[in-house]
Amino acid sequence: MLIYTADKESHVELVRKVLSTLIKHKLPVKLSKCEFHKEELDYLGYRISSQGLKMDPAKVQALESWEAPQTRRQLQSFLGFANFYRPFIENFTQIALPVTDLLKTKGKGGQEKSPQAKLQWTPECQQAFEKLKVKFVSEPMLQHSDENRCDQIN
Repeated sequence: MLIYTADKESHVELVRKVLSTLIKHKLPVKLSKCEFHKEELDYLGYRISSQGLKMDPAKVQALESWEAPQTRRQLQSFLGFANFYRPFIENFTQIALPVTDLLKTKGKGGQEKSPQAKLQWTPECQQAFEKLKVKFVSEPMLQHSDENRCDQIN
């Protein structure tokens, strides 16, 4: 459970309300698993702070040592990770296109490709793979929306 408020006073009040409601309904709370009044926290694969949302640094660190995929299954694993964080990467779809094209399900003659099938890894695929890794490791941040600011989506 994550509780956020704009200021400390309302935060303390809301936390008390939530805890008393949990107790009232006999829902257990394990204090050893609780963290209170954090300025920054890791939550569901993200690092959340007052400045915005970042990718979990532990996950990004694991990405740095990720080897180029050799099979369709390995590529699916990499793209599954990458797709989770795609909002952080501008032009993700265009950058990843050479790699995602390798996942087309039909081979010559319309036959299904096996998950263990070797990939036709080209220099363009390697370039796209490396570019994605560099963009992920650059620690981009998504800022929280500001209700007082007019946002434009292109």
